[in-house]
Amino acid sequence: MSIWKVLGIGAAVGVGIGALVLASGSAEAAASEDNGVLEDRTDRDGGETFDASGRDLIEELGRRGGLTDEQIRFLVFVARNESQFNTLAGRGDPDLQPPGLTYFADDTSESRAAKRAFDRNRHIFEDCGHDESAYYFGSGGLFAFLPVYPLYHFRKTPLRCAHPYEVFDPAFAIAAAYSFARGISQHPYFDGTVVELRAGWGGLGKMKDANAYAGKLTLWRKQLRQLGIDERWLFAKAPQFPKRDLMELYRSMGGTYGGVA
Repeated sequence: MSIWKVLGIGAAVGVGIGALVLASGSAEAAASEDNGVLEDRTDRDGGETFDASGRDLIEELGRRGGLTDEQIRFLVFVARNESQFNTLAGRGDPDLQPPGLTYFADDTSESRAAKRAFDRNRHIFEDCGHDESAYYFGSGGLFAFLPVYPLYHFRKTPLRCAHPYEVFDPAFAIAAAYSFARGISQHPYFDGTVVELRAGWGGLGKMKDANAYAGKLTLWRKQLRQLGIDERWLFAKAPQFPKRDLMELYRSMGGTYGGVA
């Protein structure tokens, strides 16, 4: 049973897409800005096994959304580590665990990071009407997002007040990840390579000094081999992420939220 059915606030449509009731007070539709709210976080080892169907989902929705093969490859690479392609995986405070998840790790550092992100951006979301704790249960979904991060990228669209649990919705997560990657690639620390883009996902400051992510190279190479990707790609030119209307991207992948489609 999907998380949205468990919550009783929506029905699954499309390919596992959750539909929730959009809160009032949403902003007018517009292409989102790309500045994010990244902070240093510890990358995690995704383990030996992963859900191949989750990888297929990213590739299918990515193609439906018009993403290039290289853009899809990068998002697959990130999701391999962050969620093992499990759309209903999360980490955080067990007392705040969203219902309906198939995996949830006790990691209060994630919930603390999520709360800090919400507190920094409270003025953007305080009129949305959701329980504050939903914003800082921890992280989850394909890209292990802290809820405020993707919502921040959608803040000038009708999805500003989407429920924080939309991090578990694949179309929402992929569209936000596209904008997230673009934001990283626009930073002055970024040198244009895949490894720098991957390092920046865990914290912009990690791109400033290669020593900051040197300890991750063995893991990242291993994960690329597991994905059937030549590990030399890690040091190739990174895919570009041109500015897109995130609502258009979200809709093109079948995303729908409370009639916003």
